[in-house]
Amino acid sequence: MADASSGTPIRILMVEDNALDAELISLQLGRAGLPFTAERTWSHQGMVAALQGERFDVILADHVLPGFDGDAALALACEIAPDIPFIFVSGTLTEELAVKALKRGARDYVVKSRLQRLPDAIVRAISEAKERRRLLKVEAELRDSHQRMRLITDSLPALIAYFGRDHRYRFANLAYFEWHGREPQSLLGMHARDIVGDEAFEKMQVHLDQVLQGRRVSFETLSRRRGATPRHAQVDCVPEIGPDGAVMGYYAMARDISELKHAQSLLTASNASLEQQVAERTSALHRSESRLQALFESSFQHQNLLTLDGRIIDTNSASLAAILATKQDVHGAIYCESAWFAATDGVPAIVCQAVLDAAAGTASRHELELRLPTGKRAFEFSFRPLLDHQGKVTAVVSEAVETTARRQAEEALRQSQKIEAVGQLTGGIAHDFNNILTVIAGNVEYAQLLIDRLGDGAGNAGRALDNALKGVMRAANVTQRLLAFSRRQPLRNLPVDLNAQVSDMQDMLKRSLGELVQLEMLHSPDIWCVEIDPSQLEASVLNLAVNARDAMPEGGRLTIEVDNAHLDEDFSAQNPDVPPGQYAMVRVRDSGHGMSAETVARVFEPFFTTKEVGRGTGLGLSMVYGFVKQSGGHVLLDSAPGAGTTITMLFPRSSAPLPSSRPPEEPRRGLYQVLEDTTVLVAEDNDDVRAYTVETLRQLGYRVLEAHDGASAMRLLERTDVTVDLLFSDIVMPGMSGWELAKRALQHKPALHVLFTSGYPRDIDASGTVGRNIAILPKPFTRSDLAGSIQLALQDEAAGTAAGSP
Repeated sequence: MADASSGTPIRILMVEDNALDAELISLQLGRAGLPFTAERTWSHQGMVAALQGERFDVILADHVLPGFDGDAALALACEIAPDIPFIFVSGTLTEELAVKALKRGARDYVVKSRLQRLPDAIVRAISEAKERRRLLKVEAELRDSHQRMRLITDSLPALIAYFGRDHRYRFANLAYFEWHGREPQSLLGMHARDIVGDEAFEKMQVHLDQVLQGRRVSFETLSRRRGATPRHAQVDCVPEIGPDGAVMGYYAMARDISELKHAQSLLTASNASLEQQVAERTSALHRSESRLQALFESSFQHQNLLTLDGRIIDTNSASLAAILATKQDVHGAIYCESAWFAATDGVPAIVCQAVLDAAAGTASRHELELRLPTGKRAFEFSFRPLLDHQGKVTAVVSEAVETTARRQAEEALRQSQKIEAVGQLTGGIAHDFNNILTVIAGNVEYAQLLIDRLGDGAGNAGRALDNALKGVMRAANVTQRLLAFSRRQPLRNLPVDLNAQVSDMQDMLKRSLGELVQLEMLHSPDIWCVEIDPSQLEASVLNLAVNARDAMPEGGRLTIEVDNAHLDEDFSAQNPDVPPGQYAMVRVRDSGHGMSAETVARVFEPFFTTKEVGRGTGLGLSMVYGFVKQSGGHVLLDSAPGAGTTITMLFPRSSAPLPSSRPPEEPRRGLYQVLEDTTVLVAEDNDDVRAYTVETLRQLGYRVLEAHDGASAMRLLERTDVTVDLLFSDIVMPGMSGWELAKRALQHKPALHVLFTSGYPRDIDASGTVGRNIAILPKPFTRSDLAGSIQLALQDEAAGTAAGSP
């Protein structure tokens, strides 16, 4: 937390659309000598990104924002970062609105005409937030301390209570329910006489008076117990002395000693029964030891009892099973040198020190990863001293809980989160890159049309433009792979028979692998149907096959296996993003040189490659990963140096029947005529793409209207003097998305034709709300792509055109 008094800059998130007002605020803070750094935003998306990306000390927000308001900003701040103080800085905030804002969670408000209040308001809000966090921490520690005391006292069979000077209960443990049938909470505030009775309290009064004088006392009494005759109890009272030396109250503990009193009575009555009593006590002790031994042996924890010099006295079955040994094998052995630790470098020294510390009275805990005869496993070990009734350390107890499954699940979750974060980044890059490529491709194609009119004299320029357009298309292919990794590409999912789909690729794979690689295909006769994009599946299998070929430069065997798989709860526990259920799989296994653990950890990251420069883009496996994840599946990778690589793609089973044959190829788009008197409304937030699109459509002969966002487009559609035949809209726009614009536009004009475009269509599931088949023209698009897609959209042939229906 920044502190103005220490000179540490205060980190400010400024939600302000007016640059001048933001500058005035900064000047005022600088004039007050307040060190700060500020990040400014004025939109919902910008505020979310800022709060998720950085830690701020205070949020300053205007109350009136374009497409976004202060109340929404306050609600967003309370949801994402409730501990960051929120201050309204507005010129339109009335006292009534300010009071409402304070009730909703704002810490202060400052009108822009009195910005001189702002520095003090910021310092005060930060100081109050710091104090609130400190109080919350203290309260949490106090609750933890009280909970620990409650757990300890409730685990004891004795009555434990705390009384004030007025002999009224302030605390009572769970044993009161067993003794008196009363819940501990019901005793609070009650007088001790109400529980023990008037007669018993009068007898105890003399002892309690001594306690209130600051003395420790111990006495015996008869205690009534629920449903039983009165029992003898040993009562120990300890006064609590305050800082001023006065007695604030006292602790009382009562133990049932009826059996002891009875034994003393029997011993006094007859010495003849002494041997019998001893035998009975010995038998009871043996039974108790047997029960303890049974608990010891049946525990799932690994438990060992050690001497003070670290030799094994006893060990339970769970611990022995881990090293495939018997008690005779380990009895008397030095614990830190035993089979549990000997094979793991550095661990014996840690265990030896922990045993010595426990023998000296200090407990410790350790997270250890061990190489055992049963495999590599992780444990949480505790070493603690075993004390006798005099508090002397007599032995050392070692206990261990296996954490292997938990660690694997945590590591899988971290890897999944890392890949998801990289996917979000690559999706954004592809979006912006496709906008740039759209402008380049369109203008290159237009330049080609102009040069074609010059005839043979422009041959060199024409070839240069052809090469430029090919380069744009190659760049578009790279962005398509980025979209596949980030799971933002539109997929054309169809019922697929994996056997048939993979078999049809056999000839193509053989040509790609060459003569040195032997291809083997294994099929399942009862393969389940899956719903995926067939073309993306073929691209993924081909990518994996080419990677396998490169891993076998001197030749080898490539096996492609198609089969069914059932993922159980244990698999899902280690892979939290994959629900259990039935899946169909495609497994690609090679006999190549394999990969190291470091390479396996990064292999799905985009642009990561182990190939030399010019041999690969590093997008093949990332595209495979994104396609499988977007299809609801999972990718498994198993590889080690010298042991080859196995990659398994798992797809959820579909209830649809297996297709009888592959779907026919889509017809290629031909040449289209421009319909006369046709008006197209172009909604695009990127200025360059919008200018290129508008100019191209006008050259093609359309009447064109343009809007820089969804709200502007709706205003044009709602005008009675404007007729629009086709809405051509980007999907990703600030304020109102293309999906929402189309939905509202069709409600207003049901006969309106709609064509979407996008660098990548975020929230594609929302397209179901538009109410008809949706055509998407992917960016980048050329002049001919645009002309053909517009024509098909006007003829209501959108399904299966452009980029297909999502």
